[in-house]
Parts: sequence; structure tokens; C-alpha cells
Amino acid sequence: MKLLHIIGSLIAAALLTSCSSNNQPLPTIDPDSLRQTHYGPVIGMSDEHDTYAWLNIPFAAPPINELRWKAPRQPQLWTENRKAIEYGQPCVQLWGILSSVDGSSGDTVGSEDCLSLNVWAPKNLPQDKKLPVMVWIHGGGNTVGTANSYQGHHLASDQEVIYVGINYRLGLFGSFSHQSLRNTSTTPEDASGNYAVLDIIAALKWVQGNISEFGGDQNNVTIFGESAGGRNVYSMLASPLAKDLFHKAIIQSGSTHTTDLNAAEAFRNTKGEGYFNSSNEILARLLVNDQKAENTISAKAEINQRTDPEIAQYLREKSPAELMADIPASSVGMFRAPQSLADGYVLPTQPLMSLLEDETTFNSVPTLLGSNRDENKVFMAQDPRWTHKFLGFLPRVTEPQKYNRYASYFSQQWKTLAVDEPAERLSRHKPEQTFAYRFDWDNTPSNWLIDFPELLGAGHALEIGFVFGDFEKGINIEQLNTEENLEDRMGLSRAIMNYWGQFAYDGKPGRGSSGEFPEWKPWSSTTDNLMILDGKSDQGVEMISLRLSAADLKQNLLKDPNITSQKELCQLYAQSFIVSFQSREFGDQEEYNNFGETGCASYPSHVFESDH
Repeated sequence: MKLLHIIGSLIAAALLTSCSSNNQPLPTIDPDSLRQTHYGPVIGMSDEHDTYAWLNIPFAAPPINELRWKAPRQPQLWTENRKAIEYGQPCVQLWGILSSVDGSSGDTVGSEDCLSLNVWAPKNLPQDKKLPVMVWIHGGGNTVGTANSYQGHHLASDQEVIYVGINYRLGLFGSFSHQSLRNTSTTPEDASGNYAVLDIIAALKWVQGNISEFGGDQNNVTIFGESAGGRNVYSMLASPLAKDLFHKAIIQSGSTHTTDLNAAEAFRNTKGEGYFNSSNEILARLLVNDQKAENTISAKAEINQRTDPEIAQYLREKSPAELMADIPASSVGMFRAPQSLADGYVLPTQPLMSLLEDETTFNSVPTLLGSNRDENKVFMAQDPRWTHKFLGFLPRVTEPQKYNRYASYFSQQWKTLAVDEPAERLSRHKPEQTFAYRFDWDNTPSNWLIDFPELLGAGHALEIGFVFGDFEKGINIEQLNTEENLEDRMGLSRAIMNYWGQFAYDGKPGRGSSGEFPEWKPWSSTTDNLMILDGKSDQGVEMISLRLSAADLKQNLLKDPNITSQKELCQLYAQSFIVSFQSREFGDQEEYNNFGETGCASYPSHVFESDH
């Protein structure tokens, strides 16, 4: 049984599907945790590291029935003490380990009644001051995940901050723009399609109005998030509706990309261009499944015959499972769909990268941003084009040299488009307020069973446990954490928590809250500009000078002797710049058509864009 457990854990680790369960014994209420919010009293529990925790506090009314695909409304008031000691449901999603609930592949799990947040606070609060607030926006491609996967007790206690983890609508419920909904809306918020973004703004408004009751300073709020959470932090920088709701921002492996409304709604054309999960494609599949149309062509005719109120009602009557039917998803439940919609009200129609050129066009605050050295290995490790199963279950890299080369390209692209190019723009306005990092830790096991440094390296999302100081609960890959790397791992985690905590206090990571670490200098075009976050057994924590521009990456592609075909060159250019999910502002169609010796006109860029 032990061998089976080890094998199972290895498989789960390799697929990034190892996640601790939240099904813990029912906690008990702590009377000293009673707090009064604007909507009613809440009572929480004692938790680890000498903290209080309050779980599943509603910050908005359930977005169900007529409130589906509308901006969040105020929660209903209550008068009795609300027991805030159990996690609420995750927002609706296709099941995967990031859901933090039981289920099977293909299941629709969670609830539309999910707009809640979790709070952790140190028990022994200073009497003479309010603590900085850190608001975590979880990742998951904006289609999966939940705040319930992250416990804030260690971060709150160690750094003396108030931690808040928030839920927001996901997938088709969080970003869905359609003419029928827009034309039957009475406010620009309801018409925007940006319900996930509006949920995050509503949670920040809750923080402004209530966090002082939990010991937090509403005038010192740091938002931080990873992956899609980092993308949502960029959305908060861009949205005029989020102005003055936060004061600092940390972006871990984020993205500045927004989706054009036409693309979010349009049918795919005969060439296969467009979103498989655009709103009209979803609507057409519903009509076919209900036998109201035979195929997409007749579904289009049916849609044209119906009024906007009829279509809006039809969509709202559908169950989550019906709406999510026929959506192809990854092994963790993620799928590709429009998100971060450039609607012109909640988010500008102007690309986010260009907004950063002028500090009057975005919410300019001190910003710390970074990426992981081997971001893309996590995704490539799950792809049969790059790996095979040794003995039928152990993942092995098929072509190590090519695997590492492509992983390096796309990880550098992530750093360039999500970190370096934004940092260059942010630092032009207030150079002392922009800080950048790269997470390099890969001191993980390598043996005959599995070679984690090669397979995953310093991969996407692996820094999260270091940020939270938690390698046992929440999202955790058990087999990466060993007795052999414990000292190295905990030392780096302490440094990262110190830097994040100090940044939350005064907008500068400095030498960390304890003052014992190397000084983190602001982004600069002339001196050291990047903090390397690695364990002492390797490079350690140190500032270096390393910057990459989009132009640099293009030149690197042209000069690479290992690229042996024009098609490969075109694929790398298209995936890096034209169909990229980090930023598409650096892709130029004319340049693409003439890129390399024979150009790329024969390779339409959309053929390199996967639907999921």
C-alpha cells in the first residue's frame, strides 16, 4: 500500500494535481473572534500560528437567477451571529484538484452562490495601530480555483498583516458578453460582461468598509495574485472603477492581455479562427443540445429570430451543467474562454500595456512583479507531445534538449511580456516604486523514478507555497518537499515572506521585514534591476542585471541555429507575440509575414492557437 501511495503521489505531483483537502474536523467557535461588519456580526475560530480565522463571509448577494450575469449586489443584512468557521462553496467550475472539493473529471462542481471571502488576523494585535491588509486573488486560468485552497494563518502571523482571500465568478459566469444581455441591462456594469472583475472590485469595497473591525488599515491595502490572479491584479490597475480601493500591487506570473468584445461574442469562422467558447458558440450549442436547431448554421438562424429578452431568459434558465456541457478542458479543469473583456467601462478598450505608458490612465501604485524561471515546464510536463509515461505512469521528457529549449523560450517570453516590458513602463513614472523578481528554486528530488528539476524546474505556481510559508496545506505537491531540501526551502520562504510583508507595509521590499536579507533595489535601466529568489544551495537571494525586450526575443529567434524550419520559426513567433496569452501588443502581422528567410504568410497564426 505504501508503494501504491508513493506512485500515486508521484503521478499527482507530476501532473500538478496534488492538493490537500479542506475536509478537516469541524472547528469550534472562539467567542473572542466576534466582529461586527456593515451587514451583520460574524464569529470565527482560533487557528494555527496564534491567529483568528473567519471563513465564508459574503461580500455580495448570490448572483443567481435574475442576478446571473449582472454586477454584484449588496449582500442581505443579518442580525444573528454568523458562524464563519466553514469554507463556502467554490464558484462554478469543471472539476479539478484546484476546486478543493470532491468530484470526477467532467463534473460541474461548485455553486453560483460563492461570492465570499476568508480573513485571517493575528490574535495579539498592536493596540496603537491598524495592520496592513493583503488581499489574495487566486489563480486558475479564470476558469477554476477558489480562495479556499489558501490558508493565511502563517502569513498573517509571521508578517503581522491582515490576510483576505476572495472568491470571484469563473469561466462563463465571470466573463460573458452577449448582445441579449447587454441590450437588456440597465447599467453599464451589468452590460459589461466583466462580472469576475466586478466581483473583485466588490470584495475590495467590502475591505474598505469592514476590514478595520478585523484590525486592518483600509488605507494600506495590497492586492496580490498569481497567474490568472496576477492577470486580475493588472485589471485592477487598469479599471477606473478600482481607483483608491488598493494602494500596492504584487503580480506573480501575470498577464496584461484583454479580450476584444467582438472576439468574445463572435462565431468561429470557416478557417477556425475565434473562440470555441465565445458567447454565441455557447448559445448555438445549447440550441443544438435542446434540439431547437440541427447544427450551428440553423442555430444562427434561430438566434436571429429571437428577441434579446427571449435569449437572455433562455440563457438564465440553463443550469450550470447545461451551460458547461461540451467544453473541452485540461486535466485540472481549465478551459480557454474570453476573459478580461475590453468593454470600455469596467476595462478600457485600450490595451493594458499601452495604458502603462501614462500614469494618468491607470491606477498607479507601488508594484512588485515577477515570474518563474521555468514557467512553461508545468504545462509542457502534462502534454504528450513533450512527455511520455515510463512504465505506463511515470512522466519522462521525450526530447530533453528540445524540451528545455522550448521551455526556455516561452518562460523568457512570459518574463518579457508580463514583467520586463510592464516594468520598463511603470518605472518611467515613479522609478522608486517598481520592483521585479525571478523565482529560480528547483532543489527538488531527482532519481530513477522521476527527475523533477528537468520535468518541472522552477515552474509555474511553485512559488506560492513559499509566499504563504505553507508546504502542507492548500495546493501542495507533496513529493517536491523533502527532508533534504527542508532547510533550503524554509530559508527561501522566510526571505520571500519578509519581502512581501515589508512591501505591504511601505511599498518597498527593502531588506525584508526582519532587515536581514539583501536589499531589493527598484527596477532600473542602468543598474541591477532583478531580484533572483533561490535557495542558498544554489544562487541564493541576490540582485542581478537582466532585462529582456520583445525586440530582443525576436532577434534571439532569428539567430537560433537550432530552429531548422521556417514553420518552427513562425510557430514560435506566433505563439510568443500574436496568439500569446501574456500580451499581444508586440505582434505585428506585416513583420510576421516577412519574418525569417521566407516569411510566415503561409502559416496563419491562428493555427498555432490551441482552444484549451
